[in-house]
Amino acid sequence: MITLCLLASTMFAFQEVEPEISSAPEREWRTPAEIEARLLQLDSTETAVEISTIGYSNSGLPIRCIQVAREGNIPIDTRTALLVVAGIDGDLLLGTEVATDLVSTLLEMEPDATASLLQTHKLFIIPQVNPDAANFYFQPIQNEQRRTLTPTDDDHDGVHDEDGTEDLNGDGYITMMRVPDLEKAMYVADPDEPRLHVSPEPLDGQSADFVLYSEGIDNDGDGKFNEDGIGGVDLNKNFMHGYKYHGDGAGVWQLCENESKALADFVLQHQEIAFILVYGQHDTLSKPFSENGNDPAGAPKKLAEGDVDLYKRISEKFVEITELTKVDQSSWDGSFVAWAYAQYGVPAFSTPLWTRPEQEKIENAAEITEVKQDGEQGEDSSRRPSMRGEFDRQAMLDEYDTDGDGELDDSEREKFRDAMQAQHGGRRGGGQRGARGGPPQSGGPSNTPSDDSGLTPSGIGDISQETIDDIMAAAETAGYPVTDEMMEEITPEDIEQFAKMSGVEIRRVKSKQDSTSPSGVEEKWLAYSDNQRNGEGFIEWTTFEHPQLGAVEIGGWVPYFKSLPPTDTIPSITENQAKFVIEMASNLPNVRLTAPSIKKLSNGLWEVTVAVINDGWLPTGTAMAKKNKRARPLVVRLDVPNETVLSGRKVNLIWSLDGEGTRKWYKWIIQGNANEKINLILFNEKYGSNTITFPLKETEGSDA
Repeated sequence: MITLCLLASTMFAFQEVEPEISSAPEREWRTPAEIEARLLQLDSTETAVEISTIGYSNSGLPIRCIQVAREGNIPIDTRTALLVVAGIDGDLLLGTEVATDLVSTLLEMEPDATASLLQTHKLFIIPQVNPDAANFYFQPIQNEQRRTLTPTDDDHDGVHDEDGTEDLNGDGYITMMRVPDLEKAMYVADPDEPRLHVSPEPLDGQSADFVLYSEGIDNDGDGKFNEDGIGGVDLNKNFMHGYKYHGDGAGVWQLCENESKALADFVLQHQEIAFILVYGQHDTLSKPFSENGNDPAGAPKKLAEGDVDLYKRISEKFVEITELTKVDQSSWDGSFVAWAYAQYGVPAFSTPLWTRPEQEKIENAAEITEVKQDGEQGEDSSRRPSMRGEFDRQAMLDEYDTDGDGELDDSEREKFRDAMQAQHGGRRGGGQRGARGGPPQSGGPSNTPSDDSGLTPSGIGDISQETIDDIMAAAETAGYPVTDEMMEEITPEDIEQFAKMSGVEIRRVKSKQDSTSPSGVEEKWLAYSDNQRNGEGFIEWTTFEHPQLGAVEIGGWVPYFKSLPPTDTIPSITENQAKFVIEMASNLPNVRLTAPSIKKLSNGLWEVTVAVINDGWLPTGTAMAKKNKRARPLVVRLDVPNETVLSGRKVNLIWSLDGEGTRKWYKWIIQGNANEKINLILFNEKYGSNTITFPLKETEGSDA
């Protein structure tokens, strides 16, 4: 389904925020070699730490795992485990720093505070899955590198990695080039903020001035710039769930990389892992994920319906502890966290740990109100998304998904559009797919430019839904149908390219602010750089004589600026993560057998009743694991000869048992002598074994 969004009709005004002052000493980001040294030091000095190697990177660097556990009543080898994974995305050094520091942070806490984690359970930490890509941050010329270093023929010309970027102006950064190629031009400098760019507004007489390329030259003479650089495979697209065959960065096959294969092998070899937390590009914690249907093969795009409430509750606990909110949620297709949830079968979560701090709004910021269809002023619509990129899908479904199937059918979508037109004024120019923008009463296409103030927001920049419909209709006519999966990842730049190719006019939705203003996200990042980071995030555009293109401008965002916070935030982030991990450990399933109730039916004939109870908060298996039978079940086995069981199954499987004292009752009628000892066994690879031995004699048992 094409994503829709509500149009915010009022501008926000922001006041400058002073840079945060922290008492924590400044520190440098650590290289993979320094992380390795720290892990080895912890192993040699801490009795609660044990280090192992789960595999090697493409270049031969070790991928380490740290086990953290203290002695307790339960043998360490038989305990349930939590797993923290970081460094899958090579450019996100923050996760590796926090995962590494998490070890010492936990061990420095009072033992009673960490008992639920380190004395009852155990913690696995894999702090750097992709050390090869992480090393790029420390090179003399900085260029963000997320992918592995596997040579890849990105442009399909038979040569690998032959056309990468170059630092032409010698400033030590790979940024962007504004190239005044009028044939390919797509942007103009924003008149209000020339550092940013916007798409031109044809109805205002604007035309594009430049196209954007990454900094460098055309090394292979094919007319393209930097289209086949170093590497590689995005490890968070290389796992099985939602894997995109032939997708950009997905790899030639699932788990084709040393790093992803090593990680999957480790998890599969450790069935005692019951909870997984990833520090990476995806976010499933700052706001709850919601169920969103299946892909054509039947695999869930997000969560199974029965897991939505579980994820919502854990998200609320995470936000309560960390106060991290408003993080972008990128597609998790092919990611480790998606595979861990959907195919390994445990609660699995991901967080980037940090996002741009929000600036405070001034007190007299314009009030945003929701206009109901009847024209009355409704409730505060601050929960509604802004026009650019922030879309509360659940709010839209709650209001317009009248049949509750999780999607909008044609009738429901029509009602949504009508409501949007009532809110923003004007008529709907076309509306149905392929209507080509003509007024509904016209009976056919119209070449007259429409009044863009009467168009429907699409949720993709300021491009109207009518433009999206026209492009999709043109693609289908040409024999290239557009899938929902393609639409989930599409950007305004993609739409503009497709429109040029198909000859479709781009019609933009106007708000009360000028439609050519920069995107809200980029504007906020620029304000954050200027006001809180001393302008260190953006390099001013400077004219440069390109050896192939002539006069260009080089500048733009500093590599890693948007993904790495100041290092003085690391200690506080680590402390919050320690609290969250401890909280999750204290809520893991705790399954046991109740004392049996035994009733004598006649000489040598007995009725045995017992319950399996989960005293923990989390269920023993997710709804997805129960559905696809991927997680190992709880096994309840009455240890008696087969021929003595007259009623009831000797062996029973429980695929999922909810927490908070939920019980599953079993009853058997068996033959046996009075006072004969009977063994009843509860076993699970994640939650261990519980055996009770009882004599055959009448007893009331226990419901506790």
